[in-house]
Amino acid sequence: MEETLVKRWWALALRGFIALILGIILLVMDKQMAAALLVLFLGLYCLINGIFVLVVGIFKKKARGSRAWLIAEGIISLLLGVLILLSPMIAGTFILYFIAIWALVTGILQLIFAIAEWKYLPGAWIILVSGLISILLGGLIFANIAAGIALLVILIAIYLILFGVLLMILGFSLKNIKVETLAVYEVEVS
Repeated sequence: MEETLVKRWWALALRGFIALILGIILLVMDKQMAAALLVLFLGLYCLINGIFVLVVGIFKKKARGSRAWLIAEGIISLLLGVLILLSPMIAGTFILYFIAIWALVTGILQLIFAIAEWKYLPGAWIILVSGLISILLGGLIFANIAAGIALLVILIAIYLILFGVLLMILGFSLKNIKVETLAVYEVEVS
């Protein structure tokens, strides 16, 4: 797993950059237009996120740990992205619930993954923090459904900015790690 993440550090950084840019755009746009744009971008983001996570899960080495969590997160994100893109009008109606459920499920899966890989993955704390932020976002959306679209667009924008920065930090921190040192690190930890 670690080898795959290290070799594909740029994919994490790219995901983070996309989330960061989308968060900034949502903060500065008119909130009604931002809500409509959010439906489109959320569908695309879930789709791209699902593909990246699924690829990492599929190519994870079987030597240690389970790939099932990554594959499950990838499939859920992919299916959600397809559903949103195929039914944008319906998705617009239920977008808040989609985002809340996606954030909760993704956050829980990230927490489980970070805890499972804690000893072996440098930067696992970033995935743990990202999972906690996702769970917090999901909870805040469910608690504030009636608060209006403007508040929720702002919450989502802030989440995307935080999530994006964390993924970029993780991606760039993995960039300088040599794959050969991972095997040494694993032996030292064990």
